[in-house]
Amino acid sequence: MKQNILYILLSLFILVSSEAMAQDYSKMSRTLRKKVNEVENVNYSKSAIRNNSAAPKEKEILALIKAEGDLVEDYCISHKGNIHIVRMPLSKIAEISTDSRVIRIESEPNKATLTNDSIRSVTNTNMVHNGEGELSQAYDGTGVLVGVQDISFDYNHPTFLSKKDNRLRIQRVWDILDGIESQTYDPSSAFPIGTLLKPEEIIAKDHSTDSYLNFHGTHTAGIAAGSGYDTPYSGMAPEADIYMVNCVISNNLELVPEDLRDIVGKNIFDLLGFENIFHYADSIGEPCVISFSIGSYGELTGENTLYSEYLRSMLGPGRILVASVGNEGSRGYIMYKKADQESVGGLMTRTKSDEPIFLCISSDKPLTFKITDKSKPEAEGSYTYTPEYETTTKDTIAALDNLVINTYCYADEFNSDKIGYDIGFFEGYKSFFDRDYSITISGADAEARIHIQNGKIEGAELGGNTFFPGEMEGVIGVGATAWRDAYTDINGKTHTSGYGTGGKRFVISGIGPALSGKIKPDVVAPGVNIISACNRTYQESHPTSQEGLVAKSTYNDKDYYWMVYGGTSMSTPAVAGIVALWLQAKPDLTPEEVIDVIANSAKQNFPERTYPNNEYGYGEIDAYKGLLYILNLTNIEGLSTQHLINAKVRPMANGDVSISIPDSDNPTQVRIYNTNGQSIMQTAIPSNTTDYTIPSFGLKGIFAVQVSNYGSTLIRIE
Repeated sequence: MKQNILYILLSLFILVSSEAMAQDYSKMSRTLRKKVNEVENVNYSKSAIRNNSAAPKEKEILALIKAEGDLVEDYCISHKGNIHIVRMPLSKIAEISTDSRVIRIESEPNKATLTNDSIRSVTNTNMVHNGEGELSQAYDGTGVLVGVQDISFDYNHPTFLSKKDNRLRIQRVWDILDGIESQTYDPSSAFPIGTLLKPEEIIAKDHSTDSYLNFHGTHTAGIAAGSGYDTPYSGMAPEADIYMVNCVISNNLELVPEDLRDIVGKNIFDLLGFENIFHYADSIGEPCVISFSIGSYGELTGENTLYSEYLRSMLGPGRILVASVGNEGSRGYIMYKKADQESVGGLMTRTKSDEPIFLCISSDKPLTFKITDKSKPEAEGSYTYTPEYETTTKDTIAALDNLVINTYCYADEFNSDKIGYDIGFFEGYKSFFDRDYSITISGADAEARIHIQNGKIEGAELGGNTFFPGEMEGVIGVGATAWRDAYTDINGKTHTSGYGTGGKRFVISGIGPALSGKIKPDVVAPGVNIISACNRTYQESHPTSQEGLVAKSTYNDKDYYWMVYGGTSMSTPAVAGIVALWLQAKPDLTPEEVIDVIANSAKQNFPERTYPNNEYGYGEIDAYKGLLYILNLTNIEGLSTQHLINAKVRPMANGDVSISIPDSDNPTQVRIYNTNGQSIMQTAIPSNTTDYTIPSFGLKGIFAVQVSNYGSTLIRIE
């Protein structure tokens, strides 16, 4: 009897308390509003009260909070100004949302997925490598930190050894999954979960926790900074230092315990990874570029406002982030409504079978939406609604059976003077849908840009499908091109992809405009049939799979493989590695300056087009011409920006310069310039001479060499 009275009293108390508790949903991101709304206010179940057992543990979450003062100090993991990364109970989120010091709260789940030798020649990187090609002594990434934030790494793959001294170039690894099942989350640590590994520990650990699931991180790291070991498959910055973050995304979330997924499974953890890489680079005095071949569709109604602001605060001189624009270039569509059009729309169809259609719409005036079930007569098969501004609605449409429309209507995150609509279509909460529906979008005098994710509306065109954060301003967004259409596997079989050659956009590479309306990608690089390193543990876990394998190396009596793969995941580390070479020349390059270099040096393979554009950005990255531009060598009279063709220039250990050219009946003029553009030497190679040596001229540093009509190159004399 006493227990029943106690239960009634507690129930009444909890009911009154929960009714009294207020939340300010206007300050919360959409995902967080849903979480807070769903959280149980009753902390004691009936059975727990009856049995006098302990209350269940309160659910916690990782969030970004923009707040003044020390309101969230006790929960703060890291912060940039007044934006804090916090771990706190969901009930506390609801409580502080009413505090006037709180400006904004976000907690977005990590929906990101992976965005998956010839690159060096296509991008003219051979001309800037130490020991490779015509620019052999110029730049190799020495003294630059390349961060690779990805999944599934093989730490002991020999491509990560230095060819100079055989040392492991991986300086740090933060494996967020390592030991996560038995660890206690420590919000006071810079590495609140997982394990931070140093070189000796990296060697002993051998591979990341999830290395048997995939090979993605090893492949991308090899493209950005692999040495190639005993193969031709060197990366872009083969002597750079490396920092790997083995992160958590949808592909390996299964390895995270259920009670930690609302914390570790947030894209906020990406920020912690970037932050730790940049902090380490600062600690060793090296400039840093991070390769991030991961992303997901963004949204317009404020899901990533604080994420973007926090990330931009990290970037600056010697701190560059390069990210993929994604692989939805053949599946995401865009449509425009002009002011003089009464309406636009048509039949909706899915382009991804396992995802609902999602619309992101930016409009200068309110819009009305009409949804029609084409299997029914017009009178009973249509539903029309006009979302109210600053509302969240979930319309279950009885007239259209079990169709569910989630509509969010707030200020456009990128253009505050416009209205942003994020609309998801589900049928019975399943991925959309089992029947034909059409949509009509109307609004008097309204101009709107409609991004259609995972689907198509009749009359729409491919575009508007770039991924976040690659579509962010300040982040170098990378698309992919096709050059190698075929490859020969380890068994001698030739495979043809059918994606073409000649630098055309890889058909899956994301097409702008970004959700902000800006042109993206910024730059493109080869992304088809790219050869790089593969995880030994992955191959051992898939012993019958030979698909994509092209070569094998033996190191420490173990077999390590090289494989072909494609996507913007591969073009992204190629650009990051080239940026590392540029940082070696100019360590304080800013993101804006990197864009400027690209704009003034990229190859425009299709001159009939206007650049920048939403397929190729400013064009395909050119490591050599970019380096000339950085060193102010592009405007020197007599120096061409054409890299050497049919000629080689190599500095010798004693300071001499060796030049090899084809046999010629005429003398060949040679000029050498310093980085200030001054001509410091002029000579002629006698006729019928193919190998010629210029004696040491007693100077050290970087020099530009023009060899008649063969072109120019950069050399380093030490």
